[in-house]
Formats: sequence, structure tokens, C-alpha cells
Amino acid sequence: MDAEVIVVGAGPAGAMCAYLLACAGVKVIILEKAILPRYKPCGGGLTPRALKFLPFDPTPVVEVRAVGGQLTWEGRLLLQHRREPYVALLVMRDQFDAWLIGQAQKAGARLWSGTRVLQVEESADSVQVETSSGVLRAAYLVGADGVNSVVARSLRWPRRPTGVALEAEVRVSAEGLEHQGAYLTFDFGAVPYGYGWIFPKAHHLSVGVFYAREGRVPDLRMLLAQFMSRYPHLVAGKLERVQGHHIPLGGAHQPLHTQRTLLVGDAANLADAFLGEGISYALWSAHLAAEALLGCLANPQASLATYTRAVQVTLGRELRYAARLARWVYAHPKPAATLLVGSAWLQTLWVDTLTAQRSFTGFLHALPFYLPAILAQGLVWKSHGGTRG
Repeated sequence: MDAEVIVVGAGPAGAMCAYLLACAGVKVIILEKAILPRYKPCGGGLTPRALKFLPFDPTPVVEVRAVGGQLTWEGRLLLQHRREPYVALLVMRDQFDAWLIGQAQKAGARLWSGTRVLQVEESADSVQVETSSGVLRAAYLVGADGVNSVVARSLRWPRRPTGVALEAEVRVSAEGLEHQGAYLTFDFGAVPYGYGWIFPKAHHLSVGVFYAREGRVPDLRMLLAQFMSRYPHLVAGKLERVQGHHIPLGGAHQPLHTQRTLLVGDAANLADAFLGEGISYALWSAHLAAEALLGCLANPQASLATYTRAVQVTLGRELRYAARLARWVYAHPKPAATLLVGSAWLQTLWVDTLTAQRSFTGFLHALPFYLPAILAQGLVWKSHGGTRG
């Protein structure tokens, strides 16, 4: 065989899985169709949850330490919440992914870049991967090749629900960067059943709109232009790149393994259906996948079914609660925003959840207990004319 494990895809899930396996002495080959570093449309937010699954300090590729969040509605600021030392670390995915792959290579994984996977076939004792550079065989395969996974299609995994995002990298003046500051902006009035975002980077702003629903997609280019027109520091900016992409709407019960293959990250549809965040779940699933693979390599009688079970009782449960929250908030965006603005209790719960100090599961479980205080604070806020502060 050419390797014990072949990993298809060099994003966070694939790189982390390869790193963990290589550290354990497993012979790993990573197949990546692009030449790294390559551009990847993504807000690039590393939450505290994501950092828990990074066994090394990402400072070399961090562009901005976001110290807070802003809630807006059609460009109007409703709420600004600051939390030290940061709520997220912001990266550009081309640099972050290349750096992460570098860690895997240092641990002993081999990278085949510029190698496209064409077809995958399983047998009783191995997996055969047909690529643009030849045919490879391994004992196990990890599909980490994103939401449009070739591995998943080759092995006839059922289609999973996805939303759609359109992102722009916007070059703005020094004054524009200063105006944005180190804050993440979320505008829930920008898109029906979704939101718009502005994330600061070192020399530009990442701006986008996310439609968090299956089915007929609205005109996202029009919605993005409309969204940007409401922010003066964006109007004067220069669009350097605009690119759309699908985002998994995770939360469904589904098998994530076959006899010799498992899916991780976006390929496994592991992103939250509320904000579309997927990096933390990619890294989390990589840890669970590596654990299952090491068990199978050590014991031929073991099964990759342990991976599916581990996902469903941990991050899968979290994604199911995120999907519940998404259904309510996106069906009632204005009442949800009003409740949030009027209640300090709800703001604390929300920021705890946004920064992954509280899970979506914990948020929805805590909500009934806090609800009387939240409603009381909302009534006081309204009695004072609905003004902040």
C-alpha cells in the first residue's frame, strides 16, 4: 500500500486529521487539488472553541484579534458588546490552511498538491483512489474535501442540505479600517433568512451575506450590494474579489462512515445552520476521526462506526441545537433583535454562545430559566423609549 491513511483535502479538517495521525506514527498522504496557499472564501473566524482543538499557537497567521461584536439592522447599530481579551481570532484562509498543512508535514505527513481525486473505490481490505497523478491505495480514507466532496459522491453518500454565501474582500482606507475597529458586525436585516457580516482583517475587510436555507436562492449579488451601501466605510471601498460558496446546514442524523472511509468537516456537513461557522467543527471532527482511525489501525476488528457515534453525541448534538435556534431567529429576526438589544442577560448568553464559552445546547437549555429576567429587562428598556445604555 502507498499509505495507511489517505486524506483528501487540505483544509482545517484534513490538515488536523493528518497531523494527529502523523504524530502517532501513521503513514499519511494528503491529496489537495490546488497548489497551496490558495484563496478560500471564508469569514476566517477562529472562536475559542476552535482554539481548543488547535494544539499549537496560531499567532503567526492571525490578522486581527476581534474584541467584540456589533448587532445591526439594515446598517443601523443596535448593540455593541466588547469582551476582552478577544471574541475571535481572524485569519485569511489561504495563510491559515497552508500553515496548518505545514504542521502536518513537520509531523511526517506527505502532501501531494495539484492532485485531483477522480474516483474512489472500496474493497474489503483497502481503499483505491484514482487521481490525476495516478492510482493510490491505503487501508483507510478520510474525505475532507469540502461541501462538494468528491469522496462523498464517489461512495454515493446522500445529498445534504446547504445554504449559500457570497463574500467580498473589500480594500478600504485607513480611516475605514479604523471605523470598523476590531469588531465583528452581524446585520440580521441584510438577508431574508440569513445575515450580512463585516469582519476586519489586517489590510482590508471581509464582507459577505449568508442565506441559511435550502431551495431557491435570492439574488445575493443584489443583497450584497444593498448591504454594503448602508455602511459608508464600505461604499468608498474597492472590491478585490467576490466569490460565492455553499455552506453546510448541519444538524441532521446521518452516517459519516463506510467500512474504510469517513467524512470530516464540511464534507460531513458539519457547520452550524445559524451562523454558518465551520472551522471549529472541522477541527473537532478531525480529532474524533483520528481517534477512530487509530483504533481501527490498532485493532482490525474495530469499526469506523465509533466515529459516527462520537460525532452524533458531541458536535452533532450541538449542530442540532444550532439548527433549532436558526429556525426561530430567521423566522422572527426583528423580534429576536429587539429582545437582544433590550436585555443584558440575553446579551451575555448570546456573546457566551458566539465565543463558544457556552454551547448552543447550553444556550437553549438556559433560555427558559433566564426568560423572566430577559422579558423584564425588555419591558424596562421599552419604558425608557427603547434606547441603549
